[in-house]
Amino acid sequence: MKTENFQIHYLPCICLLWRIWKSRNKVVFEFTQPLATSLARQFFFQVQEYASVFSLPQILSPRPQPSRISSWLGPPDGFIKINFDAAVRVPGCSSGLVVRGSEGQVFLALGFHHPGVSDPYLAELMAARDAISLVHSRSLPLAIIEGDSEVVIRQLDGRCCEDSVGGPLLRDCFQLLSSCSSCIRFCSVPRTVNWAAHRVARQALLLSPVEIASFDFVGWLH
Repeated sequence: MKTENFQIHYLPCICLLWRIWKSRNKVVFEFTQPLATSLARQFFFQVQEYASVFSLPQILSPRPQPSRISSWLGPPDGFIKINFDAAVRVPGCSSGLVVRGSEGQVFLALGFHHPGVSDPYLAELMAARDAISLVHSRSLPLAIIEGDSEVVIRQLDGRCCEDSVGGPLLRDCFQLLSSCSSCIRFCSVPRTVNWAAHRVARQALLLSPVEIASFDFVGWLH
């Protein structure tokens, strides 16, 4: 059986067993009684997380997907757009951010190292947190944060943790969002649209933290 077929057929079963085990531990060690509806939601989100990370079909979503844009689009007047992406190489990962205006001009391109994290989903969450932190630290009034991880965008847009593997990182993101006065929108795009942020993340992965501090990502990207 091909690896992808194996993942498609057995992923829901593995995720369900994992959610049952987690719920059992909550009952035994935390003396709580999880709701069946909460367990079902957590199971659904976990399946979609892994399906998105490993580029598998949306197993639990048989509805036809809407048409997607095929090229990068500038933000509305007054907004800036931040594209984020992550690159993983054991034993760590890096995130890449590209900040552009409505005419496509690149204002900023940043890379960050995150040692010790090699899970693709967590790496994407860290990149999204870096994007939110940038809006917060620079007090940018109107921003659109764009990435190619549908699961991460959906969780951020809906303020939803659902006991996810990335729960602590999501809560960090929500705390930043609640303390930020900026208007922030989240948007999911195909990987082909997010190529600039991906290239910055890949390049940052090859550099040391000291080199990143002085590396001109804007010039390199052009």
